[in-house]
Amino acid sequence: MNQLVPIRKEYNLYPEIITVDEHNPTIRSPHAVSDLPFYQTRESLMDVDTFRNFLRNAETRFRSSREYKAYKAYLIEYLGIDRCQIFGNITMDDADIELHHNVIGLFDICLLITSHVINTVGIISTFDLIQLLIQEHWNNRVGVTFLSKTAHQIFTNDPDGYIPPNMTFGAWWELLSTYKYGITYDLANKVIKYVQKYQSEMPTSINIELQEQILGYAYYNEYGEPKENCGYLPAEFRETGGYSEYGF
Repeated sequence: MNQLVPIRKEYNLYPEIITVDEHNPTIRSPHAVSDLPFYQTRESLMDVDTFRNFLRNAETRFRSSREYKAYKAYLIEYLGIDRCQIFGNITMDDADIELHHNVIGLFDICLLITSHVINTVGIISTFDLIQLLIQEHWNNRVGVTFLSKTAHQIFTNDPDGYIPPNMTFGAWWELLSTYKYGITYDLANKVIKYVQKYQSEMPTSINIELQEQILGYAYYNEYGEPKENCGYLPAEFRETGGYSEYGF
C-alpha cells in the first residue's frame, strides 16, 4: 500500500488548484462540479456513480497494464492452453482466446478489494487497487479460464453463466478469505449460487468457508450485524472487540 506522503507547501506550484488535506492531495477547478482527491475514503465514495466510475477506471487500467498481459501469457504457457474451454474446436490459430474471470467477475473483485481496504485501512487510491489486482492475479487467487471472444461475451452477459470448477484456474476462495471485510450481500449470493450449482464437482482441495459464514461476513459488512452474533469471526476478533486491532 502506498504511504501517505504530504506535499511540501514550498514545492506546490499551484496552491489554488492542488491542496493538501490531511496528507491527501486534492485537485479542484472552477470548471468542475466536485474536487478530485488522490485517496478515496468512505465519504468520497458514498455517491454510487462516483464509486462505480472509480471501480471501472481501475478495471480498465488494469486490463491494459503490462502486468496483466504478462499474466495471461504466463497462464497460456503454464497451463498449455491453446483453445477455447467451451468451444474446443476454436484454437488460437482461429481466433483470439480471452481471459475470463469466473465465479467472481473482475468488477466484483475490484469492489471486494476496495470495500475491504476502505473498511480496514480507511483509504485507497486507483494505484493501490491496480497494484492489489496485479498481486492477487500473480498469487493465483483469482478464478480464471480462457474463452473465445463469442463465448466470453455469452458468459459475461449471463449472470448465471458459470464455468465448471474443472475448467477454472486459481484459488478464488482464498481471495474471499483474504478480503472478507469487503464481501457484499450480492457477492455472497453469487458465490453461494456457484457452490450449490457445482457442489458435487468441487475439488476436495478447496477449503472454502461454509456458505453461512460467507453470508455472515456480508451481513456484518453491510448491515452491522452485532459481533456477538457473528460466529464466523475469528476468536481473537471477538475477544478483543476488534475495532483497534483490525482498524475499524
